[in-house]
Amino acid sequence: MKLKLIISILFLVSSLVTQAQRLTKIKSVELGHKVVNASIDRQGNLYIASNNGDIDRYDPEAVLAYHFSPDKKGNATLIEAWQGLRTFVFYRDFQQYLFLDRFLNNSTPFEIGNGLSTYYELGTIAGDNNLWLIDQQELTLKKLDIEINEFLTETPFNLNLDPANFELTFMREYQNLLFVSDKSSGILVFDNLGNYLESLPVKELNHFSFSNNELIGLHAAGSKVRLIDIYTKKEREISLPDPSYQFVFMENSRLYCIAAKRIDIFKLE
Repeated sequence: MKLKLIISILFLVSSLVTQAQRLTKIKSVELGHKVVNASIDRQGNLYIASNNGDIDRYDPEAVLAYHFSPDKKGNATLIEAWQGLRTFVFYRDFQQYLFLDRFLNNSTPFEIGNGLSTYYELGTIAGDNNLWLIDQQELTLKKLDIEINEFLTETPFNLNLDPANFELTFMREYQNLLFVSDKSSGILVFDNLGNYLESLPVKELNHFSFSNNELIGLHAAGSKVRLIDIYTKKEREISLPDPSYQFVFMENSRLYCIAAKRIDIFKLE
């Protein structure tokens, strides 16, 4: 009986984590400025925000297609291109956000404040075209109706985070779920009304992305890609040849790995 139990446990563990896949580098592109943020759209176009305030769009072959240089220079805290026809950019220092069209023409920057709060740590676009915000002072997740400038939902983090030990690093809505990464406790998952659902045990992430049903994040100082199915919780890893990568995206059997001033494209085999 004990032997059968041990075999069952080993089988379960082996099914949760698969062996690393083989990578073949197909292209490497040097960048002129240091990368501070990045995103990818559904067509595999890369959006790179640099430390000089500029944002560039590269096609799936990492060829520069469009360039945006704002009048007011600042580092993009979060850039999100999953909507395809427009790209959301959040500036924490300015407490502003703007939208770029597919040619990187920009909208007028929108102020987030207007008496709603004093400081927002993170902001991202929601599936209903409203805005998810993290109120740093109140330690609260909020959903803002950007048309009428009123909050639709407010969810305190005090039941999910240690107020004395937390660092929220990134957030993204995907498949009607909102994912918020905290370096200490992992990734918090909420529904599209802001109700807490669960936490994924993926810690120490500064950024993550998605491919199909898998959440993709870098860990172990960028030396491995960790993928976890957001529904089944099945996990797998992909070893990387360079520990300096800061962002990683997967699209059409390709892995796009972005270092401080370089884009490497690998084929997954």
